[in-house]
Amino acid sequence: MTRYIHGETDPVEISRLETQARFLSRWILDGVEIGPGSFVLDMACGTGAMSRRLRARFPDVHLFGCDISQNQLLAARAEQERVRDRFPLVRCTAAALPFFSTTFDAVHCSWLLEHVPREETIAILGEARRVLRPAGVAYLCEVENESLLFWPRNPLLEECFRALWEVQAAGGGDPIIGRKLHGLCTAAGYSRTDVIPTTQHFHAGSPPGYYHAMIHEFAEILRSAQDALPGPLRGRVEQACSDLYDLERQPGSSFTYTFFRARAHV
Repeated sequence: MTRYIHGETDPVEISRLETQARFLSRWILDGVEIGPGSFVLDMACGTGAMSRRLRARFPDVHLFGCDISQNQLLAARAEQERVRDRFPLVRCTAAALPFFSTTFDAVHCSWLLEHVPREETIAILGEARRVLRPAGVAYLCEVENESLLFWPRNPLLEECFRALWEVQAAGGGDPIIGRKLHGLCTAAGYSRTDVIPTTQHFHAGSPPGYYHAMIHEFAEILRSAQDALPGPLRGRVEQACSDLYDLERQPGSSFTYTFFRARAHV
């Protein structure tokens, strides 16, 4: 089990996950095709942030969520009660799903594999394939953290994020797993996997709000993992975040990040 470095059910982290899902779901769910009446599993649903985006986009499917964290599932259930929209939530590990084979038409999973031990990744993808029906599809979304670029370059920002990715890798996670999705899905037995690199490149000419939203997201990622950083950098996180926000106000500046989506067919 790898160590989750972002705060789990800290109220700030719950808010960050909700903001992230609200902003990025327009890209994450692009190309997701799920018909009315389908059975859908949101694997590693956490606090339910992406589950709610799936629910909004596909209101006529049978949605289920599962996660290993009891605390995150409690947060998800509390939000279900608040909005009066309940669907089943199950506590389990993604490597041993408590569902019969061929139960689901689609499995959605975003930002999970970066956090699991490398030796479990293929088993998790295999479990998702097991619970899918013969024509089912697993929709995956994963990080490619070495793709993060700033212009103008900023040594403090680059050092902080590089240290964060190193901490994640040292803890058993994989900050560059996005580039590996095709090979991992093939090894897990999928018949065809389409991989879609999704690049976010924002600047002063981007649609209103996009540049600010992405900068805010990455500032909160850095803050949420502050305690995991090496000692000398912990006290510099706020300065790094300030530099990141200043980037938006600099003429000619830009922010680039790529994540990978995959459609893995049974």
